[in-house]
Amino acid sequence: MYGIRKKQSKYLDVINQDVVILDDIFSQLLVMNANEDGIIYDALMTYVKGDTPKMGKCWNGKKALYFMYNLYDILDTNVTEKERGKHWVSVKVDLITAELVVFDCNWKFTEKVKLDRFMEPVQKMIPLVLQKSGYFGHLDPSPWPYRHPINHPQNKKS
Repeated sequence: MYGIRKKQSKYLDVINQDVVILDDIFSQLLVMNANEDGIIYDALMTYVKGDTPKMGKCWNGKKALYFMYNLYDILDTNVTEKERGKHWVSVKVDLITAELVVFDCNWKFTEKVKLDRFMEPVQKMIPLVLQKSGYFGHLDPSPWPYRHPINHPQNKKS
């Protein structure tokens, strides 16, 4: 993700500038904070301000955020050791439509019921972080819906 952020800052006329590309630590912070009854830690707010990650951007005025999300992260206590760390997806936070889009190159890997559970902390925390930032007061702070399109290229499950 750093490489994409670096190219985004170097090729201003080629790579879309109204989006923010985050790192995977961001999704881990969302999951950790989701268990804290709406408390937004300063570490999350450094992302909003653009102080984190390296070559980050302030979210004010942006149209979308992108980040990687490990569905079977070490923070999730409901997965088996065999599942842990096995499946990554990209998540788009659409700041215009107030929805999350999960891009999954192997969408058959994760059952909908599991994906619902994995997306719950993200659905809960993104609107709260946006509200606390003060940049997106017009957006609803209740959990956002997500969609999981399957009409994009897929890897075959082996």
